[in-house]
Amino acid sequence: MDDKIITVTCPKCGIKITNPVSWFKKPGTCCPGCQLRLSTERFKRAIETAEEQG
Repeated sequence: MDDKIITVTCPKCGIKITNPVSWFKKPGTCCPGCQLRLSTERFKRAIETAEEQG
């Protein structure tokens, strides 16, 4: 699942971020458009839920 490419929209600037799941799980990940620090905990929970369902 870490290799799967997903697209997420930044809640601050609206840029679409397309990266592997593993990129979103890294602590300190920032939006490449506005440098907003993304909540890795929120991503991890959503990814874990998707993995359980998939």
